[in-house]
Amino acid sequence: MQVKFKEFFYVPNLLSISRIFIVIPIFFLIRLNTPEGNWWLLLIAVIGAATDILDGYISRRMNLVTELGIILDPLADKIGMAVVFIGLILYRNFPIPLLGLLLYRDLMIVLAGAIVLKEEGKPMMANVWGKANTAIFALLALLFMMNVQGIVITVFIYIAYLSLLASSIAYAIRGLNVLLPSPRNRMLIWIIFFLLTVFVIYNLRHFPFIL
Repeated sequence: MQVKFKEFFYVPNLLSISRIFIVIPIFFLIRLNTPEGNWWLLLIAVIGAATDILDGYISRRMNLVTELGIILDPLADKIGMAVVFIGLILYRNFPIPLLGLLLYRDLMIVLAGAIVLKEEGKPMMANVWGKANTAIFALLALLFMMNVQGIVITVFIYIAYLSLLASSIAYAIRGLNVLLPSPRNRMLIWIIFFLLTVFVIYNLRHFPFIL
């Protein structure tokens, strides 16, 4: 993989970089937690989401797809979401287990991406399940930013857990197909993964702080 310095100044990549820095005022407003601040928080978050959509559109429209952009786009998403959710845990009572599972999944994605990069010589691109998971967590974050309570929050938290599971399986399939070409070995890993998932879900239900 080769990255040229000028690629940092491509519009899509600049938009991705801007999403990293935009988390600074977002974190401050999450901590502030005032009605007026929450509306500013919503506006800045929407602007950040718009840049996420624009960078992909512009890169394809203007033929500016680069390996740097393929790395920067999900990296900006991960950094932004990590900072936002840390703020929500500290100041808005966001469920800790949900963030813990998200970080664990992202660590697995990084490892799978490293395997794919080593074996195929190119980074692993985000799939539809990963993008859906990002969108669900972004919406959930907005609900916490606006201090929404009740059944709406509960439903979206459970949807977030399900999206984590679906996206984890999708990325695991991609990584295992590269790491373990043998169908027998992949089947063994999937059995272990299934048993581990059942064990984790069974034990999580005993913790009242899951929500």
